[in-house]
Amino acid sequence: MKKRLKKIKQDLCLIAKENYRALLLAFVITGLATLTANLLYRQKPILKRGYQIEIGSDGKAVAKKVEKPIDLAELMKLADYDRGAKTFKKCASCHNIIKGEGAKVGPNLYGVVGKTRASSAGFVYSEALKAKGGSWDRDSINQFITKPKDYIPGTKMAFPGLKKPQDRADVILYLEKQK
Repeated sequence: MKKRLKKIKQDLCLIAKENYRALLLAFVITGLATLTANLLYRQKPILKRGYQIEIGSDGKAVAKKVEKPIDLAELMKLADYDRGAKTFKKCASCHNIIKGEGAKVGPNLYGVVGKTRASSAGFVYSEALKAKGGSWDRDSINQFITKPKDYIPGTKMAFPGLKKPQDRADVILYLEKQK
């Protein structure tokens, strides 16, 4: 039996010596295949989608970010007439700005700054705008063109608003110069 085991051991060593290149190649291929599979099929981290809302002990949402109020007076110091004219093009599809011209979808805005709200002749205003009363000053125009439906709920104006505060200041300056 010892002779037989010795013979098997010698045969295995002889086979290994003769085929070491094939064995080495098999190990290399196996290693590369394993590495490639790990790279290609690595589990990706799970992304959290949406917004995470923090809930306080009272069960209400906790406000994280408080927006500081915009200082319109400071923005008006930086306002530019030419930028205002360019931004006003968004308004020009519905509003005239030329003295004496009639209304389009919206009223003519020539001389609107300082004017009483809902007072342009020949234009039918919404009941909400009529009920608001007052006149168009810098602050009210700023609030209105930020998001008209928020400032005067029920207004007919479908414009989504100007999001950038400096754009609004530029448009207000442009409107002020139209007198």
